[in-house]
Amino acid sequence: MSPKKPKSTANVALGAAARALRAERGLAQEALAKRAEIDRSYYGAIERGEFNVSLETLVKVAMALEVSAAELLERAEL
Repeated sequence: MSPKKPKSTANVALGAAARALRAERGLAQEALAKRAEIDRSYYGAIERGEFNVSLETLVKVAMALEVSAAELLERAEL
């Protein structure tokens, strides 16, 4: 079994920004994932910085957070 790949700095920053915005809105991961029409466990992995999300998923998450994709990336300082 190969060693676990380290998380990218960008993915971790994006996840932290999404988590902070979700918390500001008082939403649980499950509620946000439902709004974004993605699986809750996948959303949780995004917040943990475990996935390099597609542009489509980035837009879905941003819309569910009621911000633009650009604002989400800005909050992540990307």
